[in-house]
Amino acid sequence: MLGRVPAPIRTAAAALAALALVLSACDGSEEPAPAPVVQQQAATETPAQQQAEEQQQAEEQQQPAPAPQEQERQSQQESAEPEQQQQEQEQGQEQEQERPVPPLFTYLPTDATETPEGIPITRDLRSPPGFGSLEWRTLWGIRIVEFEELRSGCPWRDCIPSIEDPRFETIEEASETSAAAIPIVHVELNGDARGYPLDILTRHEIVNDVIGGEPVAVTFCPLCNTAIAFKRTVGEEVLEFGVSGLLRNSDLVMYDRATHSLWQQATGRALVGAYVGARLEKLPAAIISFGQFAEEFPDGLVLSRGGRAYGENPYGGYDDEDRRPFLFAGEIDPRLPGTRRVVALETTDPATGAAEYIAYPWPLLAERRAINDTRGGLPIAVLWTPGTNTALGARSIAQAEDIGAAAVFNTLIGDIALLLEPNPEDERTFIDNATGTVWNIFGRAISGPFEGTQLQPVVHADYFWFAWAAFHPQTEVYGSDGADG
Repeated sequence: MLGRVPAPIRTAAAALAALALVLSACDGSEEPAPAPVVQQQAATETPAQQQAEEQQQAEEQQQPAPAPQEQERQSQQESAEPEQQQQEQEQGQEQEQERPVPPLFTYLPTDATETPEGIPITRDLRSPPGFGSLEWRTLWGIRIVEFEELRSGCPWRDCIPSIEDPRFETIEEASETSAAAIPIVHVELNGDARGYPLDILTRHEIVNDVIGGEPVAVTFCPLCNTAIAFKRTVGEEVLEFGVSGLLRNSDLVMYDRATHSLWQQATGRALVGAYVGARLEKLPAAIISFGQFAEEFPDGLVLSRGGRAYGENPYGGYDDEDRRPFLFAGEIDPRLPGTRRVVALETTDPATGAAEYIAYPWPLLAERRAINDTRGGLPIAVLWTPGTNTALGARSIAQAEDIGAAAVFNTLIGDIALLLEPNPEDERTFIDNATGTVWNIFGRAISGPFEGTQLQPVVHADYFWFAWAAFHPQTEVYGSDGADG
């Protein structure tokens, strides 16, 4: 049995030993792995690996029994007193102790110099100046960004508590606390339709869930207005995500609890740590009103408030276009105001395989209600309907401004490329030019020859312009630069 070694020294020794193994493989002395796959720890271990494992085992044997984990905690930023903050920090440490540390690995071969997309990988012995007061298991010496790009948004890891064991309500139960116009994130997989109210997500930012049998992370960054859902399976591993307390381009930086790798919410890419080179798969998710969701999915489930007093917006007036984005140090692309909403898409050029980016400005979309375009070689329709309040304007979300909701669909049915136009008799629906079928904001035909047909949703997100342009400066803006279909 090893003697008790102070936790910071144990963690530092294990991290340095692991990093030394990674860096030593970069001198070309080992055969590179044939493909970018997870590299598990070798069967024959070095003394450094054995020592790190022995230290880990000794620590686990001496750990006290963990305290019961909270199901949900209200954001520390809003109401916690200093004593409560300390208790939450200690509980976060106990929760970390509950999770076993997996064998050391890197997602890419240890001699990889760039990601599959061609992003250069930095490998060195640098470590950050210090992010928060909790220990990290992150392999800081493997990254695709520099530490100077990361900013501290709140005091420590998990200062905004993600939801790990979400509970849900029926539409009838949710109607008791949800006004029809409040915005929710709608995700549907394998016939399982769920709604995640933004007044809850602004306080938690990440919900680790299973939808239709698929492990999913539903995320929302209020500073960038980005609601994005991801599959949280990478290879054969199911990851659980938390809020790192860090920001990049004012956007949420997540971390996985297995390796403490850092992940960018806006792109789904691993920025720092063992998973560098991995990118989470995005899923269709749209911000719509609770009333629209309830009408379309009477058997759907809505994330429960658990009796807590959500409903207020802690970012009052943040979507005012005259305000500068919080904690954003970059230059704002002058083509649009920084906090103007855009519907943003990433597609692939079918001829070259190159990524393409397009942003549809919200005011133009609200004016037209339907924009037909061709992206990634496919016909699409970008749709807008009224009836959804902003979550980032007035303090009371139920009383906030109606800004509407947007969705994007592939309009190809068989060999017919439909063009959708606003229904002159109903501002909430659309009519196709080929058959006169009526379609709703969920891409479902509700009357006409195609009744019951479902259009394929296209992955998109509603962004504030400054954030989309910061991550994709080469983006086109629909209605300018010749990018109008």
